[in-house]
Amino acid sequence: MMAFTKKIFLSAAVLVLMVISACGPIRAVRWWQPDLSDSSKFNSARIMPAKVPFKFISQTNQVKHQQLKNYLDTFLNRSNTNAFMIIKNDTIIYERFADNTNQNTLHPSFSVVKSFVATLIGIAIDKGVISSTNDLVIKYLPELEKNDERFKNLTLQHVLDMRSGIDFDENKETPFSAITKLYYGSSLKNQIAKLKMKGEPGMRFEYQSVNTQLLANILERASGRKIQDLLTEYLWQPLGAESKGLWSLDDQGNAKAFCCLNASAKDFAKLGSLYLKNGNWVGNQIISKKWIETTTNADTLDALGYKNQWWACYDYRYFKDSLSATAALKKINTSADIKKTKYNGYYFKIKAHDFTAEGILGQFIYVNPKNNVIIIRLGNYPGKRMNFGNFIPKIGRQL
Repeated sequence: MMAFTKKIFLSAAVLVLMVISACGPIRAVRWWQPDLSDSSKFNSARIMPAKVPFKFISQTNQVKHQQLKNYLDTFLNRSNTNAFMIIKNDTIIYERFADNTNQNTLHPSFSVVKSFVATLIGIAIDKGVISSTNDLVIKYLPELEKNDERFKNLTLQHVLDMRSGIDFDENKETPFSAITKLYYGSSLKNQIAKLKMKGEPGMRFEYQSVNTQLLANILERASGRKIQDLLTEYLWQPLGAESKGLWSLDDQGNAKAFCCLNASAKDFAKLGSLYLKNGNWVGNQIISKKWIETTTNADTLDALGYKNQWWACYDYRYFKDSLSATAALKKINTSADIKKTKYNGYYFKIKAHDFTAEGILGQFIYVNPKNNVIIIRLGNYPGKRMNFGNFIPKIGRQL
């Protein structure tokens, strides 16, 4: 009986320790994977609307856009989309909102916010808060060097391009992975302070959300300010945000910089518009043209697939047979590998000039400089039969 009682006591003690010291996994078991209501689960930093709001022109009722409207209305009807917006030449030509949502509804960014954080890095460089993307991370966070000597070779550019070599598990399928702990954990800064390396920086691409959180810590250390305050000063106010924003916080008041900015579709679109305008917003050079050109260079995006926390888009073309694919390549005077599809067809992919910010469950800011188009998609997972990563660029390239 004594042994049984002791076992019960020890089990209870372990459970209490888990709750106290590892609330991330406990929250993960309770809530499991991220969903659209997650902003209600965390405290948030409120980001106030701009004193001088910028409004896109709206021409959604024009006859010339009616065919597009009919097509998209049908396609989006069963796609779990809460907001879908197309802006061309600073004019909204299509918008659709799910029931109980409208232009001012706040939507979770998930990883779309990574592109906002990278933009803040670019602006901080323009302002002299950070010297260069070639700066070593330990210039700003010297305490990391004691964790692993390879931090001495890690630059901001490695982190921006997801080529850091940091040891981090991005597996979202388990409540005990590093990304789950980052998402639900109580102290983001403590987790960053314990980072270690698993490879040399710059050797290979590996998508890891911790890279963006590391960038936020660097911004805060360099500026002596909270990242939500930098967002307000550097982007939210200058871009004329029309609605408030909410940035989810950990238990210590640190912003979840890798994921959780909640904003309206129109205000998300303004980041894309800033990149279309080469960083110049109504005569104000918010971020240098050089940063925009470096980030969005088609050759760089094609080679790397990911640059400064933005994803490259590729132009995929499909054919019934290899002869048709070969003829198409000859017609456009380019070269590419022709590959076989699962269904006995053929395809090739070629460099494109468009790019995206993307988040889990299908959040998108799509930017097409050639056609001066931005497309916003916000909502829940659309299902396996709907691939917005292919669908959205196809729409953008036809406008």
